[in-house]
Amino acid sequence: MDHLRGKLLDTQGHTRFEHLDVSLEPLVTPEGGATWSGCFEPPTASALVSGETFRLVLDDGRAQDIEVKGVTVGSHGRPRVRF
Repeated sequence: MDHLRGKLLDTQGHTRFEHLDVSLEPLVTPEGGATWSGCFEPPTASALVSGETFRLVLDDGRAQDIEVKGVTVGSHGRPRVRF
């Protein structure tokens, strides 16, 4: 899994969180497309609901829409968002 930095945008393009530490695993779909799987720990999980779609923009310039798969408690009691 790669460890990168990035930001999370909502569907209107507004920044929800900046300076996120992201654990990311690029995957290939059965159809041959690219998708991402991973997690990040935002300062709060307000309005991050399972099933919602956001845009993850990495500091290296890559970006992709991600779907929130779940929100649990991560390290130091912060929320951990899986996608």
